[in-house]
Amino acid sequence: MAISTVHFATNREEQFAADGTTVVGFSGHLNTKSPVWLRFGAADMTAPATPSSLYGIAELRVAPEQIPGVTTGRGGQVQLGSDTVFDGLRRRLIDDRADLLLILHGYGCDFANALSNAAELKAKWSGRAKPLDTAIFSWPSEGTLVPYISYVSDRDAARSSAKAVARALQRFLFYIQQLKREDWCNANIHLVAHSMGNYVLRNALQAMLSDLGGKTLPRVFKTIFLMAADEDNDAFEDPDKLARLPELAEAVQVYFSRVDGALTISDVTKGNPDRLGATGPRTLTSLPQKVTLVDCTDVSDTGSVTDARHQYYRKRAEVLADVRQVIAGAAPEAVTGRKWIPSRNCFWIKPSKP
Repeated sequence: MAISTVHFATNREEQFAADGTTVVGFSGHLNTKSPVWLRFGAADMTAPATPSSLYGIAELRVAPEQIPGVTTGRGGQVQLGSDTVFDGLRRRLIDDRADLLLILHGYGCDFANALSNAAELKAKWSGRAKPLDTAIFSWPSEGTLVPYISYVSDRDAARSSAKAVARALQRFLFYIQQLKREDWCNANIHLVAHSMGNYVLRNALQAMLSDLGGKTLPRVFKTIFLMAADEDNDAFEDPDKLARLPELAEAVQVYFSRVDGALTISDVTKGNPDRLGATGPRTLTSLPQKVTLVDCTDVSDTGSVTDARHQYYRKRAEVLADVRQVIAGAAPEAVTGRKWIPSRNCFWIKPSKP
């Protein structure tokens, strides 16, 4: 049985075994210690039995976290789960000669589903030229789809998770900065945010800017992929939204579909402005040069009504092929399967079949 390992960080509430100490999973709620309390770990995932099923969790390993005065008495040593996981991930990147893909999942995604998505993207976004290892930040989306209630609840959790995501990224950067040159893995780091994960990213970006006092952000990522973004379409114009996101990356790729059913519902029934993942940016006149627009309208149908043309980033072959070329280092104009549309300042992905 094939096993795929994915790494994770989460600010979800722990679920314990009968012994009261072994973590066996995570709930759909914020951690009771604090919304910024983080647990790190890794999971071995088994491939799905059918195309429509999820990757299964064969083994979940949560790194010990000891903070004197919080998890233990005031004495004793600090033990950070992040250091344990980052060390293991660094060694894996060296062994696999892989790039790293960091993932922010969307709405209606429980912890098991988040790990499954990470394993799926590891398999589908990896290419012969550039394999990937994956790590996901799983914020406490409830994993339910109760009309209106679940969306509002998840949006509150997304906003409340901003400082936790910023803290996880800052701990990762601090870990990298402390490494000796001979210990570097030389991997490129990419970030993908899907659906409401883009709203998480916006709020985490603002938390980082606040922590840094508005200073220029470090260039961490090779590419940031904004997939089917449940975010306002004026986000790149607004310094309180995503205007400063390009500082974090060499390139930002925005994939959108004008027939995305999930974002149409977000727009019409939730009182949101037009969505970035449905229309693309509101205006093209001030769009940062680093930002590339990719129209997936004609390659967004996955054959599933429940997908609502919102899951093309992990299910549509043409989009997968496009992403793999970007990760391998192809310039926007060199990616095969795209056509440049000058009037809309975007690329259009051509369907492989009429």
